[in-house]
Amino acid sequence: MLDVVETKPDGTKLVPSLRFELGGQSMRAVAAGPWTVRHFAKIHAAIGRLSFPRRAARPQAAEVDIAGLTELDTAGAWLLGHLRRQLAASGVKAYLAGATEAQLSLLNVVETNTVTEGRGKRPRAALVPLVGEALKATVDAVADGLRLTAFLGEVTKAGIRTAMRPWRFRWVSFIHHVEHTGLRAVPIISLICLLIGAVVTQQGILQLQQFGAEPMAVDMVGILALREVGILLTAIVVAGRSASAFTAEIGTMKTREEIDAMRTLGIDPIEVLVLPRIAALVITLPILAFIGDLMCLLGGAIMAFVYLDIGMSAFLERVHDAINVRHFMVGLVKAPLAAIIIGLIGCLEGLSVEGSAESLGMHVTISVVKAIFVVIVFDAMFAMFLSASGF
Repeated sequence: MLDVVETKPDGTKLVPSLRFELGGQSMRAVAAGPWTVRHFAKIHAAIGRLSFPRRAARPQAAEVDIAGLTELDTAGAWLLGHLRRQLAASGVKAYLAGATEAQLSLLNVVETNTVTEGRGKRPRAALVPLVGEALKATVDAVADGLRLTAFLGEVTKAGIRTAMRPWRFRWVSFIHHVEHTGLRAVPIISLICLLIGAVVTQQGILQLQQFGAEPMAVDMVGILALREVGILLTAIVVAGRSASAFTAEIGTMKTREEIDAMRTLGIDPIEVLVLPRIAALVITLPILAFIGDLMCLLGGAIMAFVYLDIGMSAFLERVHDAINVRHFMVGLVKAPLAAIIIGLIGCLEGLSVEGSAESLGMHVTISVVKAIFVVIVFDAMFAMFLSASGF
């Protein structure tokens, strides 16, 4: 209880008071005097001392009587709310009594704008969230793999159905995507492969100079270009160009509900939108990989001429002695499989767009990252398998 020590001549209290009256299963809290910011600390301390030592002595309900308040500001209103929350935390239902209309209005405004602070969480060890994130990433990766596998099954089923009725295949769409994914990608792929071939040869020459084996750089660039660099660079560029384009095109149709309209009309979106894109990639990626191989060798030939004074005929003869058809086929056989991976991821992410511009942008980014990552992992596993098999 807060002591009352001062009064005005008319008997009005100059300091606040708070008195608790217990009676069986009920309690009465009587607030009087000025509950203002000036007396905040004293009132808050009195509320903090409220406790029920024994469960049997704990009342079921409490009446908070504020008829005796002479002044009430926002600080006092917050303290009344704090008192009620303290009682509720102890399992006691608190009811307000004796409030005027103005006091009720102020209490409602303060209660609406009060942010209740939760209990502070115990700090967790740094390893706990790290393990949680790792487990979440693993689960997401497995889920993505299952989604991609299921989507591959749907595309395969649609492909078999179309092969049995070839007149249903969208040839116009196929030719359109052959142009966009193949012909228009030739300049950028040629430039990148030319530069990478030149850099690999130049660095190989500089490092092999220490052993007097500079001409071996020609062998190195020939084998590396045909087995790995040509197809890998081509697949990465195509993944960046075509996977994002497929996701953006199909995702835009999804946001406009065009795909739902196609399903309503009995048209299979996979047959119309997915198959022509994947078929176009399967045809164009091996051709682009072949062009990339040639440009890597051209870049190597330029560096060999600059650093070793080896002419084109001597370079080609050296490359012919170092490589054979096996190296060329190892790189070329990866192209259709990489094309299927890129096409599946790009189309699946497009069909996963949920209808907003934010979702579209997110899935375009995800499709590019996933396509490049999966292509690199696939290339690495394929290369190790072939090397272990003696190819």
